[in-house]
Amino acid sequence: MKPVAFSSWNGKIIDGRKGQPKGKAGAADIGCPVPKEGQKMSALLGWNGLVVLDKDADIPSLTLAYLKEARKLSCGECSVCMIGIDRVTALLKDMAAGKADKGALGEIEEIAKGVAKNGKCNFGRATALTPVLDAIKHYKNDFLALAKGGKLEEKACSVAVTAPCMQACPATLDIPGYIELIRNGRFADSLNLIRERCILPGVIGRACTHPCESACVRNDIDEPLAIRLLKRSAADADLQSGGCGLAAPKEEKKQKVAVVGSGPAGLAAAYRLRVLGYPVTVFEALPKAGGMAAVGIPDYRLPKDILNHEIDLIRRTGVDVRLNSPVSPLDWAGLQKKGYGALYLAVGAHVGTKVGCGGEDVKDGGFIQGAEFLRNLSLGAKVTPLKKVVIIGGGNVALDCARSCVRFGFKDVEILYRRSRKEMPASATEIEEAVEEGVKFTYLVAPANIVRQGGKVTGVECLKMKLGEPDASGRRRPIPVKGSEFVVKTDLIIAATGQKPDTVFLSGKSKVGLTDWGTIKVDEATLQTNVPGVFSGGDCVSGPATLIEALDAGNKAARSIDAYLAGKAVAPELSLKGLDTKAQRDSGFTAKAGAAKAALLNPKERTAVFAEVEAGLSAAAAMKEAGRCLRCYRLLVWE
Repeated sequence: MKPVAFSSWNGKIIDGRKGQPKGKAGAADIGCPVPKEGQKMSALLGWNGLVVLDKDADIPSLTLAYLKEARKLSCGECSVCMIGIDRVTALLKDMAAGKADKGALGEIEEIAKGVAKNGKCNFGRATALTPVLDAIKHYKNDFLALAKGGKLEEKACSVAVTAPCMQACPATLDIPGYIELIRNGRFADSLNLIRERCILPGVIGRACTHPCESACVRNDIDEPLAIRLLKRSAADADLQSGGCGLAAPKEEKKQKVAVVGSGPAGLAAAYRLRVLGYPVTVFEALPKAGGMAAVGIPDYRLPKDILNHEIDLIRRTGVDVRLNSPVSPLDWAGLQKKGYGALYLAVGAHVGTKVGCGGEDVKDGGFIQGAEFLRNLSLGAKVTPLKKVVIIGGGNVALDCARSCVRFGFKDVEILYRRSRKEMPASATEIEEAVEEGVKFTYLVAPANIVRQGGKVTGVECLKMKLGEPDASGRRRPIPVKGSEFVVKTDLIIAATGQKPDTVFLSGKSKVGLTDWGTIKVDEATLQTNVPGVFSGGDCVSGPATLIEALDAGNKAARSIDAYLAGKAVAPELSLKGLDTKAQRDSGFTAKAGAAKAALLNPKERTAVFAEVEAGLSAAAAMKEAGRCLRCYRLLVWE
């Protein structure tokens, strides 16, 4: 990409027009968004300034295009930026039409400063006119030329809209948009907007790891918005009003699509394809649909009536979900003979990985994988509570196993983790709630051997650990302490140290390629495997990830499959990942206000049942919490 001719990005001026050394700095070098690798770009106006790569770029016309897009994002509730944008647009057009002189530029500057000072949200104060002010200040002669007969063109420019929270969301939901609708009491409209990229809002609103909240700008002011709870409030409001259906396909297509696996990745793809008009059949090996959401997350976190309701909505659109229908071995040629034009593999990662300790391969009922333990529970297996159970691992699966054991009446539930709590990957909220429920945590301990007597598990021999330098995961590496062996007595050991996909079904004539990690190998852009017409996504490709990541893989696969069946190339999606969207000019004062908190079931009550621990927000509380949103939209317009 060309070196920067001029930049005001983040308030730092680089100007190669006045005899200053141009240098070799590119847009990426100064922290400016670069829409796509190899993207031809002459200039860009964004929330944080102006960047010019081509000295002959038409800055006034680019400014007009920016104003047009900014007007779409202006909500009008405080009217400040909406009126300001309209007036600035009119002044530019008047200059080009010979109806205004150079004095109009002074007025535009005053308007821009006034909007920044008086706007009620971050969009108005820091995004709406900030780059316009930079453009007029540093390219004044270009704007003055308008009044002397210069042209102001209505150009078709490229546009991207994001926000720090949207950037952090794997599915890039329009979070400020759906929160704004909740603030105004428009819960149904909010739900429709959420469903554009998340077809399981009630599920994700309960079980999401909400990285969006970590990215929320309010973290630097008071507390992040309760984004996950607000998503849930839109879904819950729909249920309370009777539940609305999903839109039916506008057309019916002949090519059929097969989906293997009914987890979030499979369901999302199936729904998106069905809306496009494709007949879709989902083959599920288990007697329940939902994948890990159904058999890996206990009811106290995700009530199954919520999951089943959202699956039922998808089925009503015409998606055929066939339970107890394993596709093993995979016969793609046979499916093609039945009329299927594309196949999407979304089998998840349901097989537990080995702990790496002696004796774990012995099958005696005293040692079980965490994923298998949770799956058995969800499918109705009877559980006989024992005196002591040890869970090995530090993720959410380990927490789910431990908290489930408490509810089944195990007297002593202990989690062993080889690092410290700081490195524990489980949700901090899950850890706190587990402690409240009586789960014990022992850190810096790793299992070495399973102890058995008379063919029964009686304990686990462990080693104490110390932390060394960070490993590939970024966490400090656990190092065994010599001579520190000790035994933890237990009646049951649950291993929850990781999961992998079961790819045995690919061992036949499928020829679908695998990675060295045992996951299905796909093209990163299209999710297509090495076999034409066969696509894959979710945990079986990425390894164990979050529900929202799996769901987004389904969204992407649906787009790729649609393009494949239509004989077209997949339209590349704009990627702004890795950019610092938090960086912005001073956005003024924001009054502090704590986040809404959901009520939790009393620890003594919840350990006796699998009732949902967390209550949702009332409509009034959700609307009040939504009012804390600063609408931190980031707008980019380039040509």
